[in-house]
Amino acid sequence: MHPPLVSIIIPYFNAASYIEECVNSVLNQSYSNIEIIVVDDGSTDHGVDKISHMEQLTIIHQQNAGACVARNQGLEAARGEFVKFLDADDYLEKDCIALQVEEALKHDNNTIVYGNFTIVSKNTLKPVNTRIAPKNQTATLLFSDLLTTTPLHRRYMLEAIGGFDTRFKNGQEWNLHVRLAGKGYKFVHMDKNIYFYRVHTADGRISNKRKRHTGSSIAHEIDKVRLTNEALQSTFAEDMRPYIAMRYWWVGRLALRHGLIAFANIAFNESKLTYSDYQEKWPLYYRFLHGVLGAHLAEKVMSPIYERLGGKYHK
Repeated sequence: MHPPLVSIIIPYFNAASYIEECVNSVLNQSYSNIEIIVVDDGSTDHGVDKISHMEQLTIIHQQNAGACVARNQGLEAARGEFVKFLDADDYLEKDCIALQVEEALKHDNNTIVYGNFTIVSKNTLKPVNTRIAPKNQTATLLFSDLLTTTPLHRRYMLEAIGGFDTRFKNGQEWNLHVRLAGKGYKFVHMDKNIYFYRVHTADGRISNKRKRHTGSSIAHEIDKVRLTNEALQSTFAEDMRPYIAMRYWWVGRLALRHGLIAFANIAFNESKLTYSDYQEKWPLYYRFLHGVLGAHLAEKVMSPIYERLGGKYHK
């Protein structure tokens, strides 16, 4: 049986220092049936010239339109049964594709296999286990973030939900994976390192995950919940309102931590409008603190704990 074709889609924007290592990590895969699609998102550094001679490579040029549009362009050109998204400044583990294809073929066509990753920062490596609970994955993914490269996606699934939502300035993969789970697709974890996620301060990263929390960024967080909720209502039978209400409340708490009280109140109000019993899914410790202290003082108590968790939301 011929191994299935895997399309590797690499959005590129001014990442000349990293693109060769990125593409070579694909060309050096132990799995051979691969096509590479690089989407140049209006770069100005001529970095794609460094890879234009490489084999198995298609380069698509577009005017600068952002990560979502670039990945969707790559998806339109893809021919593979499977799709792997890879940012131009990251790189794959050598056996990544072979391991994920092997695991994917053990399961039915309704599953998405995903793995772990390693953060590369200066001279340090930090492994990250991405496992989420297998039950109620749509709700779980509302409060988790599987980075774009950890799954091996099936192309038909991505096409079924229309790819990435281009209205998102960030958090595109969060929304994508919530919508995939809401469509009924199951995420299956494999405890293997898949790729290396590079943290750096260069301006060229196509999807800048280092956000400063301002009024506009919190407003966008509120919009992200609204847009994701709308998408779920059109595809998902289960009542997600308690979880959406909790996500709105989480955004409000985030706003409080950054002194953005007016935006916190907007998010809190959206939570209450979404679901009358908006506290239903709150953890008991937070419900107690909120009941005794109110939202503002409860967040002051929780902020040091939040910082020790490295900014990770804790249910």
